[in-house]
Amino acid sequence: MIEALTGWLLNYLLHSTVLLGGVWALERAGWLKHPTWREALWRAAFFGAVLTASVQPLTQVTRIALPDVWASASGQGGTGQGGRIEVASGPVPSSGVEREAPSAQSPTGTPLPSDTSWPFERPAAQRVVVTDHAVDIGDESMVRRREFLRDGFAALLLSWPLVALSGIGLTLFRWLALRRQVRALLICDDAELGRAATELAAIAGVRTPTLRLSPQWASPLVAPGGQVCLPQRLMRRLDGQQRVAVLAHEIAHLRRRDPAWRLAARLVSQLGWLQPLNRLAMRRLDLLAELACDAWAAAEAGAMPLAEGLYVCARDMAAATVAADDRRGARPMPALASAMAAARSPLMARMDALLEGSPTAGTTPGRRRLGRVLIAGGLCAVALAVPMLVIGKAPRLNVDLSGVSGAFSSAFSGMKVTRQVTIGDGVERRVNYAGDLEFNGDETDVVSLADTLSIMERADGVTRRVEITADGKGGQVRRFWLDGEMTPIDAHAQAWISGQIGLIAESAQGSGPRVARLLRQGGTEAALADIGNAQEARVCRSRIEALLDSDPQSDDTVSQLIALAGGMRDDFQRRTAFVALIEHRTLASGAQRELLELVPTLKGDVDRRLVLSALSPQLADDAAVMTAWQQAVGGFDGDVDKRLAIVALIDEDHEATPERLRTAIAATGMIGGDFDRRTVLTAAAHRMGGDAATYAASYVDAVRAISGDFDRRSALIALMDETGVDREVDREVALQVLRATGSMSAGFDRAEMLIALAAHLPAEPEVLAQYRQAARGLSTHDRGRVEAAIDHLAPS
Repeated sequence: MIEALTGWLLNYLLHSTVLLGGVWALERAGWLKHPTWREALWRAAFFGAVLTASVQPLTQVTRIALPDVWASASGQGGTGQGGRIEVASGPVPSSGVEREAPSAQSPTGTPLPSDTSWPFERPAAQRVVVTDHAVDIGDESMVRRREFLRDGFAALLLSWPLVALSGIGLTLFRWLALRRQVRALLICDDAELGRAATELAAIAGVRTPTLRLSPQWASPLVAPGGQVCLPQRLMRRLDGQQRVAVLAHEIAHLRRRDPAWRLAARLVSQLGWLQPLNRLAMRRLDLLAELACDAWAAAEAGAMPLAEGLYVCARDMAAATVAADDRRGARPMPALASAMAAARSPLMARMDALLEGSPTAGTTPGRRRLGRVLIAGGLCAVALAVPMLVIGKAPRLNVDLSGVSGAFSSAFSGMKVTRQVTIGDGVERRVNYAGDLEFNGDETDVVSLADTLSIMERADGVTRRVEITADGKGGQVRRFWLDGEMTPIDAHAQAWISGQIGLIAESAQGSGPRVARLLRQGGTEAALADIGNAQEARVCRSRIEALLDSDPQSDDTVSQLIALAGGMRDDFQRRTAFVALIEHRTLASGAQRELLELVPTLKGDVDRRLVLSALSPQLADDAAVMTAWQQAVGGFDGDVDKRLAIVALIDEDHEATPERLRTAIAATGMIGGDFDRRTVLTAAAHRMGGDAATYAASYVDAVRAISGDFDRRSALIALMDETGVDREVDREVALQVLRATGSMSAGFDRAEMLIALAAHLPAEPEVLAQYRQAARGLSTHDRGRVEAAIDHLAPS
């Protein structure tokens, strides 16, 4: 089944490319000037590819069998014999050239074996390729390329029917939803339009459509079920003849059965979503359908009224698009309906065709039908002449079932299958084994295994591979390859194998047992040395976490772990290790500085912010620590992460000390955006706990750096609100707020700020004088409002 499905997909892609590409080439060459024949060719090519790809297996004789590139090469050895690759058996001259041999014989004249695999069933000649050096077609690089190609093609093959079925289902759902939506519209009761619809339908030979008025769509359209939807706004703006011309265009769509063709085209495009030429074909068919309907409507209702109606309709469509972008306009046009003014239709080309005369004139219906039949037959014959692609063996997708057990994994392979692929830090490692492995005490060797353990590592330009296979008698068979060549297992190879088995044991069991064993054997120094020897960041991070989980570590050990974590090249692993160190225990101020100095080495703002947010609850109120923290925040690129990191410093989950508040307020100077600055200042104001006077001067300095008056006002009101409702602000706070207000532009925000301050203003002459000074420059109306706000403070 999967082979047939793969073959159909490949043949459909081949046929559709040949047919659609051929029609496009004819059109570009200028050989398809008549719209009727252009539409017939595009339609036949678009739908014909599905037909020919389905019929071809029943009629095709000439077939191309694709080479079996999916087969595993793990069992193939290198050629190595005489330095040649031979596609046929028998001795070959080692001359480094290519030679032709008769089709039915090998290069030596002997008959070919019956099971020899060839791309063609009856090849005209066989080719022997002789190289000047030994080539191993079974080495790791070739195997890896084949596995990658196989897995990629299999993944594409599996995704194609899923995406196609999802798209077809969604298209049918939208079609049904559009039918329900149209039935809910009001029926048009215009008697003149009703009579015109009856007359035009009789001329077109179709049933009189139901006319409905749409308040949503800006263009007339033919909906599923043969109903015509007319925009209310457009019908009010057009005169009688223009409305009839527009109605004639929609009835022309019914005459041509365009709604059914459009639905069928959508379904085919979803089925062949891998073919990019389908989108081009659909755009061409949509345009040609509009031109044909324009021609028929112009003949029945007049070209000039239709052109005028088309212009008004297109203008309404443009206005509706702008309104929709502002989230207050009409709904977008449904894709399954045949709309008179589609968004992509070239308006000027259609109007030129209307005003210059119908391009479809001069062809009778009989000639058009005969031409369509001949075109469809000719294109089908061209497609069927293309050799058929045959899949002899479909690829099988490797599935990683690591960690899956029980009945689910048994359904795939009968036992748990583990496949590990690690690529990073200049090292590529691939591990495959089935079942469970049993290791020795120090985890340097495999004691027993169910089937085969395969390990491949590529590092520093050297490829090593080992296979350990159970012989069924309680023993093992081991084979080792170095750069694709099988070699004996010497001391160096055994050391590499032991190291790899240790990594596999650590991956399967976690780093906890390994670290515990090292602690028993050599203490913390041995564990730290093992962490430093880890070649992969993932392994290094796992060992750090295991050491931290074993026991509380000393300050010296934590400092060494911070340095080891900082040496990782993978940001994710480094950030995870930093957070684990922070959560392990409260770091000393010296360790906090060391960690903060390493935060800028992380490339991503998110990783930096997550480390700072984790450290914030325990951050020491030490000047050196706060300076290091500010430098870490200053290295951020984006304002959002800066804002989140600063707010985390004064979060409600921990005490907002004066040092933290002053540092947070000062850090707003590193933020460029007004919104982010104001958000941080508002959070700081909420944490002042009624002690706003202590921070008022620095807070107002930060507010004055904000460029927008709205954000300035919001930040200042947050500072005042901390005094409580109907409570006076401290004199110092009031004077500082008035200082910031004076820098605001003379307008609404300054007036609103002064009015809000008046409710908290202390009744002191100096403060009131500053208040009135800040009100200067306001308009007469706003100044009156500001003065009225302090009437309750003025002496009676």
